[in-house]
Amino acid sequence: MSEDSASAVVSVDAGAVVSVDAGAVGGVPVLRVGGEIDMGTCDVVRHALLPWLDGASGGVVVDLSGVTFLASSGLELLIEAARRADRGGVRLVLVAGHRAVLRPLQATNLDAVLAPHPDLDGAVAAARTASGATEPPPDVPGPA
Repeated sequence: MSEDSASAVVSVDAGAVVSVDAGAVGGVPVLRVGGEIDMGTCDVVRHALLPWLDGASGGVVVDLSGVTFLASSGLELLIEAARRADRGGVRLVLVAGHRAVLRPLQATNLDAVLAPHPDLDGAVAAARTASGATEPPPDVPGPA
């Protein structure tokens, strides 16, 4: 799959670092989040995620595979994002295939609501289906 992106790494306090990387994979918007999502970093992620969702349509992917810690404030943000996406007619698809993210989702039964995918390819396919597209756009430009 082709990928376009722009990234930002934000150091929030001594030792707490979160990164947010917006781009696209196979024509599907993808927001990658890495690091810890807790009270100290949640607002940084919120200020990137919510406006990104507001400008989206169809299906989008939030890739949490780089998240090393997900606190209750991060869970609250995911709920807020899911509600906002739903209100905007956007299908929010999560990537969460490791314990640091899956365990908090499972402990709160949010895994049943948010239905995370274990890998990016599966999430992109689900988002593409939500957008009505069946195949990724070609990587090469068409005739001029």
